[in-house]
Amino acid sequence: MPLTEPTPDTDPYYECLDCDQRITEEVDDRLCPDCGGYLEDLTVAR
Repeated sequence: MPLTEPTPDTDPYYECLDCDQRITEEVDDRLCPDCGGYLEDLTVAR
């Protein structure tokens, strides 16, 4: 299965791997503002 890059017009969309919160704003450190867990970028194909 080929990997695909997100399209430039896709808004950022992250999900916390610890508390499952979803965030739709750009983050620099990839850490959840609520619990400090790692945020996974959902706009990139897995």
